[in-house]
Amino acid sequence: MKIINRVIRFFRMIIPYNSKFFHDLYIIYIWLNSFFRLKRKKPTKMDIQIHASCHCNLKCKSCNAFSPLIEESFPDIKTIKKDLARLSELTESKIGRLTVSGGEPLLNMQLPEILEYARECFPKRNLMIITNGILLEKSPDSFWTVCRNNNVMISLTRYPIEINIKKIKRIAMEHGVKLIYQDDTDIREKTMSFTPLDFGGTQNIYKNYRLCFMSNYTFTLENGRLYTCPTIAHIGYFNKFFNRDFIVSERDYIDIHKAKSMDEITFFMRRPMPFCKYCDKKGRISGLKWETSKKEMSEWT
Repeated sequence: MKIINRVIRFFRMIIPYNSKFFHDLYIIYIWLNSFFRLKRKKPTKMDIQIHASCHCNLKCKSCNAFSPLIEESFPDIKTIKKDLARLSELTESKIGRLTVSGGEPLLNMQLPEILEYARECFPKRNLMIITNGILLEKSPDSFWTVCRNNNVMISLTRYPIEINIKKIKRIAMEHGVKLIYQDDTDIREKTMSFTPLDFGGTQNIYKNYRLCFMSNYTFTLENGRLYTCPTIAHIGYFNKFFNRDFIVSERDYIDIHKAKSMDEITFFMRRPMPFCKYCDKKGRISGLKWETSKKEMSEWT
């Protein structure tokens, strides 16, 4: 699978995202990736994502966390700590990577406290922040110190916006903090993808599971619940803003405070979710020009 990833990365450097060839190559990659995931007996070390902020200072069109539709909002830090402690207990601190994202996580003034507690719960795991970089240049020394002392990587997504990347790199280097790029955005600027939501819920959940790059890959932890993707976790914001009724049932997540073991969780997560009927994976379009959201329903449907 590593060889396949390198081949895809090479083609991403030389082929336009919106070309038919790249689209076909991407579909093949998704199928192969899904095949190798299904061959695993169980994902014993799952990658987990938590959100330090629901809203964002960069309102991306078609955001899969629906951040442009959300007013200023931060998760309760006591709930985050409770969830991290329980997850650490269930997994014996043996997860893959713990990612702190959003929204924009640097908007949360309690982010350093979240990072320190996350490191306490998972002392030997990869810990990473995903950020758009807007606030990095003006972040206080105390933030960088927490990142260095807790071995936190910063993953920067290179949007087509004005930020001083050279200065940010220099600050990170001076503080001894590892700075990487998210999704090959060191090669090219960020583009957008679009997976239409199907109001009728007519999609085949099993085919969607095979086509979805997020299935059995990175799980979203929020309010004690593990979700297979951020769309399920945050569809409530879409429903509220547009007065719609996409349904998230108890079969679309697992409550980590009720689960008895990690085996129970991995068995539950390695299957399609009922909510998958709402995602039109065959209609997914990649390589779209990045734009800010106009908060129009057509951005997600």
